[in-house]
Amino acid sequence: MVVIVLQRIALQFFLDALYFPLWWYTGGLRRVLVGLFHSLQDANISLAPGLWVRHIFTPMYGQTDFEGRLMSVFMRIVNIIGRTFALFVWLWVLCIALCLWLATPVFLIYMIGRVFLLQ
Repeated sequence: MVVIVLQRIALQFFLDALYFPLWWYTGGLRRVLVGLFHSLQDANISLAPGLWVRHIFTPMYGQTDFEGRLMSVFMRIVNIIGRTFALFVWLWVLCIALCLWLATPVFLIYMIGRVFLLQ
């Protein structure tokens, strides 16, 4: 009985090892892409550059005189530029994370092969 259980465990381990690269580049990649997309959506909601664009001519702190409106527009433009830049930086970070996800198995196989073939 114990031998049969150990055989099944060994077979399942072997099949999982063969299925792993297929999962990594199909189902796992899809899950990573969905997670990265949600992360970008969360960053867009948090930074909200579109909201700042929509209210660009709304006076800040209720100051409706010319100087208050001018300062409000200037500050909102600076905020829009900064928030948009931060959003693009976050997009690049997510792209790098995706590239690392794609390259990890290849790198690991290369390093394992290098260790075993060079010794």
